[in-house]
Amino acid sequence: MKNNLIYAAVFLTTWLVFQIAFVVGVHFQTTSNQTQFLASIEKRIAIDLPKLRLANSKFKTVADARSVSLYLGDLNDLLEQRTSPIYVTSIQGIMAPDVKQDVEKWEAYLQTNDQKIVIQYTKNALFWFDYFSVIPIILAIILSLLYIRKLRSTHKNAVVLQNEQEVAHQHQLIIDLKNKTLSYIDNTTTVVLPNKPFCFYAALVEFCIHDKSANLSNSSDVPDELAQTANKYFYRLIDLGHTKRKRPDFTANLDKTLSEIRSALDDLFVDHQDEKEQFYPPKAQGEGSRSKLHNYALPNLTDDKVVFIGK
Repeated sequence: MKNNLIYAAVFLTTWLVFQIAFVVGVHFQTTSNQTQFLASIEKRIAIDLPKLRLANSKFKTVADARSVSLYLGDLNDLLEQRTSPIYVTSIQGIMAPDVKQDVEKWEAYLQTNDQKIVIQYTKNALFWFDYFSVIPIILAIILSLLYIRKLRSTHKNAVVLQNEQEVAHQHQLIIDLKNKTLSYIDNTTTVVLPNKPFCFYAALVEFCIHDKSANLSNSSDVPDELAQTANKYFYRLIDLGHTKRKRPDFTANLDKTLSEIRSALDDLFVDHQDEKEQFYPPKAQGEGSRSKLHNYALPNLTDDKVVFIGK
């Protein structure tokens, strides 16, 4: 119901804007047409003045009212054929035939060498429906549909963002390549890792999600698939503008890399110790810490517990 009211308000507002613009356009177009026709009428009468028998006090001549009235009748017939918005009602007080006395009249003047000619004319009145058209309605519909689609798209994106935030609240680890950070649950606490441990950990998470039975020992070489995945994330960091350095060797100094990862996770999970284990590469215990029995894989990690951003 609320959305329908918003859509109706959008349409009415848009239509009102276009309707006002249309009314203004009609007004100026009408005024322009009247000005052009009045200039044409004045020119026509000026040309015909020598053959019009008008009164002239200088030469003591009287007007031939009948011929002048017939002239005005012919002139108005011609104007009607041209769909003129203006009609002449009188010249020097001599009325055109069939002129209503109650119509509003305006005056124009022609100045000759010996007298001033007064021309009275009337304008065609515009009716209320002349100010309305389907064009503003059509434009309002088109613009409203575009705007409503934009509103719906924005609302949909907001819902998606809210859903993503709700998903993040479901105790997920967020690996954000855009910001090169690790965060947990609500993204309020983040840790930043150097390029090598960050890329290696992202690769380790992906590797262990796909291979639940992975056996990764400190005493064995890093699997080629794991190293290649780490390289992939490093090149992604380059694309995102985080580094221009030479690609590190992800198979060297494994103990140091894992130590940096554990240190960052200790900081990240300081308030969630009970949930840290599934994300935490296990440490070797007791003597023989580099024993073949030690496995730094993440066997309990599932893909619904991890969110990658910018992958």
